[in-house]
Amino acid sequence: MPEETNSNEEFRASDGTPFWELSRFPGTNRRFGQERRLAAWLWFNKAVGDIFTMNELRDALGPNIVGESEHLNRRLRKLRAVGWVLPSYKDDDSLKPDEYRVEAKGVRYWLDEDRKAHKSFSPSRRTRRLVLERDGGRCVVCGIAAKESYPGEPDKKAKLTIGHRVPQERLRTRGAADDLDNWRTECAWCNETVRDEIPDPQQYDEVVAQVKRLSRRDRRTLLNWLHRGERTRSDLDRVYDQSRALTHNERESLITHLQKQFSSDDN
Repeated sequence: MPEETNSNEEFRASDGTPFWELSRFPGTNRRFGQERRLAAWLWFNKAVGDIFTMNELRDALGPNIVGESEHLNRRLRKLRAVGWVLPSYKDDDSLKPDEYRVEAKGVRYWLDEDRKAHKSFSPSRRTRRLVLERDGGRCVVCGIAAKESYPGEPDKKAKLTIGHRVPQERLRTRGAADDLDNWRTECAWCNETVRDEIPDPQQYDEVVAQVKRLSRRDRRTLLNWLHRGERTRSDLDRVYDQSRALTHNERESLITHLQKQFSSDDN
C-alpha cells in the first residue's frame, strides 16, 4: 500500500492500476518504462529516510522488471540524474551491500509533464572539448582511442565520451561540488561501468605510496609523462593517431600508398 504521507496524491493510472504495475500507458500501445515504474514505487511506498533493497524492487515490480542488479542500478542512475538521492553502501558504510536509502525524492518520473519540465545537467560542448584535449583523446580507464578496436573484439570500435571520476550522487551526499576536474574521458564501454558497484578512484596519498615503490628511473619517467600530460609516445604512435583522424577515403588512400611502397620493395 502507498505510504500515508502520499495518501492525498493519486497513485493509480486512469484505468485504476498502480503506476508501478503498468506495462503500457492506459488505452495505448505506448510502453510504460521501467524507470517510471521504479520512481512511482519508491515515491508512493518509501518515505525519505527509508531503506530498500534490490530484492525488494524485484518483488514489488514483478516479472516484467529486468532482474539483474546491473540493469536495476542503471535505472536508479537515471533517477539520480533527475534529482533523486539514493545512496548505497559505497556512499554510507551504515548500509549493507544490497541496501539503498531514499535520502531525497526527485522528479516524478512517471509523469510526462514533470519529467519534461526538469532540466538535467549535461556538459557543454566546450567542456567536452576541454576534457578530451586534456586527456589526450584517450579513455583514461582503459587507454583506448576513438575508432580503435577493443582487444579480442575486432568488430567493436571505441567511441569516446566524458564521464565522472566520482559519481555526482556521491558528491551530493558528501556536500562536495562537481567541477571540471571530476570529468574525464571514457570510452562507451568504460562509461557503462556500474558506478554503484565500484569504489571511488584512488586518493592522492594512495598514489604517492605506489610512487614510492617505483625505482628512481621509473619515477623520473613518470615525472616526464606527468609534465607532458601524456605517456611518451613514439613518432609511429603519433602518426598512427593522425592517420585515424583522416576520413575513411583518406585512410584507404594512405593504405594503398603504403602497400605500393612495400610492393615495389618486394620487386
